[in-house]
Amino acid sequence: MTDQGFPDHWGWKFTERIHTKPEGPTDPTNNKLHSNFVVLVTGAGKGVGFGIAISYAKAGAKGIIISSRTQSNLDQLEAQLKSINPGIEVLSQICDTTKDSDVEDLAKATKERFGRLDAAIANAGIISKYITNPTDNKEYMPVGIVSDPDLPRVIDTNVLGTWRVARAFVPLLQTTTDGPQAFAAITSAASHMTDSQFTPIAYILSKIAINRMMECIRNDHEGIGAFAVHPGTVLTPQTERHHETQLGEVWTDLLTDDPALCGGFLTWLTKEKRPWLSGRYISSNWDVEELHAKKGQIVEKDLLTFRMQV
Repeated sequence: MTDQGFPDHWGWKFTERIHTKPEGPTDPTNNKLHSNFVVLVTGAGKGVGFGIAISYAKAGAKGIIISSRTQSNLDQLEAQLKSINPGIEVLSQICDTTKDSDVEDLAKATKERFGRLDAAIANAGIISKYITNPTDNKEYMPVGIVSDPDLPRVIDTNVLGTWRVARAFVPLLQTTTDGPQAFAAITSAASHMTDSQFTPIAYILSKIAINRMMECIRNDHEGIGAFAVHPGTVLTPQTERHHETQLGEVWTDLLTDDPALCGGFLTWLTKEKRPWLSGRYISSNWDVEELHAKKGQIVEKDLLTFRMQV
């Protein structure tokens, strides 16, 4: 990961050691989950979500619920999960998180199949569609509020989709009192941005809203650990063409983290209850041993939350 000169308050270097791949404490094979562990991963069909699901299989999850909008992607993922962990029980179901009924059906199926849920990973998300510049007929990411007609779709998927998943699955997490009761939503370092020169405003707004949503879930729902997790800067099907846009080589230099980074980090994060990190923004790039060493400071100063300076 490279910081491209981003401000320190974005948290790029909150720990001295920065990781670009799962290793040591975040290697999922080093995070053996308890024998009844059940996890949900939305948007699991490709990219970061695919890697998250694979990581939980490596960590020995008993059951995993995977959802996507594309059945073929789910079929491929399920086959890989079972090749890694033959004993894993997989519930694979089409789910469009912009549809209440899809999310409610997924929650119902989860309860009927497993009767419990230890961790829910709300990963499904999108970025604004490219727009064509009539001057040079090239595609660019939209800059500014005027040029981004895709904002409603992004907000519906990223913010309301996360809300739908939380609304449907937090009750099941609350009843699973012998587990970590973890709800993690995938956010982004873009949530710190105050202009859309780098990523579209729709994406920025959606991710800072997710950060605040996790703070509210932590404060409103006793026992639930709610985490806003930055997955690293990863080359995915959604970002693979970013180098063709207006920032060019900046994206080539930035999108260098392992797609498995976030999944490995999450197996560490959700292996047990971590109330001292609940309600906070966390980066998968951070060194977890250093992070744990800062536990007292994080709690005392209420770090990694969003406040207005006055």
